[in-house]
Amino acid sequence: MSVEAVLRGETLPTKEFCDVLISEVKNGHARLHHPFYLALYDGKLSLDEIRVWAKEAWGIFAYNVAINTAKLVRCQLSGIHDPQIHKKFVEIIQSEVGYQYFEGTPRRVPGHRALFLRFGESIGIPASELERCERENDFLPMTMLARAGWLDIALRSDSILEQVASTNCCNEFSNQLTGGWFFRAFKNHYGLKEHDIEFFAEHGEADTEHSNIGYELVEQFAATNEIQVKVLRALQKGLSIWWAITDGVVRECERLENWSNGVLE
Repeated sequence: MSVEAVLRGETLPTKEFCDVLISEVKNGHARLHHPFYLALYDGKLSLDEIRVWAKEAWGIFAYNVAINTAKLVRCQLSGIHDPQIHKKFVEIIQSEVGYQYFEGTPRRVPGHRALFLRFGESIGIPASELERCERENDFLPMTMLARAGWLDIALRSDSILEQVASTNCCNEFSNQLTGGWFFRAFKNHYGLKEHDIEFFAEHGEADTEHSNIGYELVEQFAATNEIQVKVLRALQKGLSIWWAITDGVVRECERLENWSNGVLE
């Protein structure tokens, strides 16, 4: 069965539908297939190009606490009141804020925000500059569109299933596949210390824990074609966000290279 079957009006068994979503991510996530990321993993980018990407990626990562808090709210508004499910979303929020601030959590590590700011410092972007960009919305146009799309997912999704499809099922599942690739690339090709790139190791490990909640909810509740179509569209929206951001990064890198070579646009 396939995406086309769902869009034709067929209702898949929910486990099979989850397999379709996983296939969509494996075959279509920018972090797995965009030439920019493949060049990054192979050590073929300059640090200037890495800095352009890091600033724009921060435009999305900076929202993570808000995005995940919104999921907890939407879970209850979607009529899901199971405390064990709520607990899993609370644990995701703890991870984003920083496990070190909570008792009984898996690891004593800072939050993802602090870890990314540390990474930024290691490649020459002061934390104050990333925070200024966040505060003033100083990002590339495609990133600004993606940020609007990200907030739309968080605040205006019809159900928690759409939220987890476009985030947990999409991005956090891809993070567990690529976290090690980022870590090894930055260590082996770009000479960064493990301490400075802990964000990528921790993000990969934490998102292995987080992504399961998305597929668990979809398997449990996405039992009609109407719901499956909405979930599929939400996943595709999540996938498109990272393609849009990365295409914008590539154009900015090309613009900066042309400018340095004296080519005016």
